[in-house]
Amino acid sequence: MESILWNGLLSVNASYFYRKTYDILYKPTNSISSVLGQDISEMNTGKLRNTGWEFEIGHRNQIGEVGYSTHGNLSIINNKLLSLGVGNVEQLNGLVDDGSDYFIGYPINLYYGYVTDGVFLNQEEIDNWYDQSKVNPNPQVGDIRYLDISGPDGVPDGIIDPNYDRVYLGSQIPKYTFGINIGIEYKNFDLSILLQGVGGVKGYLQNVAGFAFRQEGNIQRWQAEGRFDPANPIRYPAYPRLEDLSNQTTPNIEMSDFWILNASYLRVKNIVLGYTLPQKITRKALLGHVRLYVQAENPLTFNQYRKGWDPEISTGGKYYPILSTYTFGINLKF
Repeated sequence: MESILWNGLLSVNASYFYRKTYDILYKPTNSISSVLGQDISEMNTGKLRNTGWEFEIGHRNQIGEVGYSTHGNLSIINNKLLSLGVGNVEQLNGLVDDGSDYFIGYPINLYYGYVTDGVFLNQEEIDNWYDQSKVNPNPQVGDIRYLDISGPDGVPDGIIDPNYDRVYLGSQIPKYTFGINIGIEYKNFDLSILLQGVGGVKGYLQNVAGFAFRQEGNIQRWQAEGRFDPANPIRYPAYPRLEDLSNQTTPNIEMSDFWILNASYLRVKNIVLGYTLPQKITRKALLGHVRLYVQAENPLTFNQYRKGWDPEISTGGKYYPILSTYTFGINLKF
């Protein structure tokens, strides 16, 4: 539905979409027995549904010598997995999946793990906590405290169990995607600004990006400065106690909400400020048009992600970061 109001000053467009996708290509895991020593190959199976809204709004006007325009767009999407075909397996907690992280009734590309409540501050807390021996057999001060969510009877049973105590932690698919384009003209000056962002999305940094001393043995400043310090223990540090993760894994880096990040952001994608020389000047130089401009690409990003990492890129640590680029240029027409 599109409407143009007030002699073109305002334009509005709204549309609803509903799309079902069939025969999704993926490889079932635990749904097929491997007794013959052979894995099943990828196949076309499963169903996915995407529904949502798309909105666009625009406005342009002239006030004296100032002309301006603005255009915004917003998309809202709900992604839900309907079936895995041959991969439908009911887990002990009632969720239906294929033995990995595809759950019927939830978005694809989700995070599935434990709910936490900070870290242990002393041995007494460890002794009085839930039995988490199935996740962390030898908890220490500074280790993550996992919460008891459910049990075999559907209620908390005092035992942290991967079959009952892992839950949906969020999706990598943004629920909201938006953008704003602003243009202003005044005499010979022009300014354009492009903003872009997403909301309702989660992120996760793994390997060297998320964990200290992982693989190459690096440590980031936020990990060193935000680590649990036994001399000054706090319940919710940015990082649990430091461990040697160069060639091993530990219970502290199990998938949990401790490591899930808010990946929403607002990025200033582009800013261009230009000035067009008056014709009385360009004619003397035998030129038809001369425009000077300064441009900034990706100069600012507002987010709550880890410092130094880009929320737009899901990574294990090996990626080339988005650069901020500043340019000065001249457009000539003879």
